[in-house]
Amino acid sequence: MFEKFDERAREILASLSLHEKVGQLNQAVIPDPGNLESIKGRIRAGEVGSIILCNSPTAGNDEQAAILVDMLNELQECAVKESPHGIPMLYGRDVIHGHHTVYPIALASAASFNPQLIEESYRCTAEEASSESVHWTFSPMVDVCHEPRWGRITEGPGEDPYLGARFAEAAVKGFQGDDLTSEHSVLACLKHYLGYGYSEGGRDYYHTEISDYTMYNSVLPAFRAGVKAGAATVMSSFNDINGQPVTS
Repeated sequence: MFEKFDERAREILASLSLHEKVGQLNQAVIPDPGNLESIKGRIRAGEVGSIILCNSPTAGNDEQAAILVDMLNELQECAVKESPHGIPMLYGRDVIHGHHTVYPIALASAASFNPQLIEESYRCTAEEASSESVHWTFSPMVDVCHEPRWGRITEGPGEDPYLGARFAEAAVKGFQGDDLTSEHSVLACLKHYLGYGYSEGGRDYYHTEISDYTMYNSVLPAFRAGVKAGAATVMSSFNDINGQPVTS
């Protein structure tokens, strides 16, 4: 389905300078609506590849963090018409369990044992978010965790790898639908790869010790299922595993 897009992307990639390639990896924060010229200058220089639509801890649920669609359209027009290669920007947002309509948290959704209902809720979320220029969500979180002291345990589907895998499939299918070119599809992002939920003592961004057996049978199944379901992106985790930083 995407052969022509892949071919065009490779053509553009081959023409980018190293500076512009690094620019495509750069994600800027949502700008001040009253001062767009600064970020427009970076866009024109090919130094911004995406923007994270977040400027408060309660993004999407207060007036301050409301998405300004006209501003995003203005920046997108700048990217397409004035950047060196006309590459559109991605707008990403933490659309975790609803956009305007709020659905149960991931832990509660998984506890329903109803993948169809989970998929439907994420489909509705994608339709709401995409209508406000969100292309990409940093969800679903599919970290397996047995440690109730970990502050992010409610964001994932729990401690059962089979249930986590079914949750991952349903969420990815809900966000992305059957056609990523659809105006109501949002790119899913499986997180956090890998072993983030196994931090010692429930300390966030902390050290983990994970055996090969546990890795393959507990940690990986949900990621494997999500990738097979077509997840467009994966987010690296922030911990180290057995002494090695995951990002390496």
